[in-house]
Amino acid sequence: MESSNFCTGCGKELEPGMQFCPQCGLVVSGSAADEEFKEKQKMLSGFIKESRRNWLVFLLGIYAFPVIIAAIITLIDASSVASAVWSSSEFQDWIQSHGYSYTESDIKNYITYAACLALASGICAAISMTFTCLRKNWIIAVAGCFMAAVLCFWSVFGIIIGFLVLWMLITSRDLFEDAPAEAEPTE
Repeated sequence: MESSNFCTGCGKELEPGMQFCPQCGLVVSGSAADEEFKEKQKMLSGFIKESRRNWLVFLLGIYAFPVIIAAIITLIDASSVASAVWSSSEFQDWIQSHGYSYTESDIKNYITYAACLALASGICAAISMTFTCLRKNWIIAVAGCFMAAVLCFWSVFGIIIGFLVLWMLITSRDLFEDAPAEAEPTE
């Protein structure tokens, strides 16, 4: 099929070798300017994808590592944390004002369970971050992020941010190598 000698934007007749339409300024399809534009568009698209991936890795990492460290420290020292909470006059006043009958052992158990949930949440976020960084196994990255958000149910802020990052990850399927190939546009 012969290429058209008319602008696809305004219909003005074009001379051979023109890069742009003299009437409307549209890039002539198949010209060197068109190829350069497509190459720059491809480079920009790659930059945007890389930027999105970097943000996802950053957000997952900024959650995962501090939570894992804090959970491990809390698990190692759960008795001391429980003692500190138990000996607090504000906590004792709160227990009495609400009519609860907690013991120091109950507080230690609660702290241990919360630290275990936090540790599991942080590990799931780290798994998601790893697969996002490697650009492989999108479904595992999504599942890890989902579990990290769900296991963070004890923090309203954490669960909201967790599901926001999950949404970002779900909509970033194209960043992963196992994503289906995009169909080339036909001209």
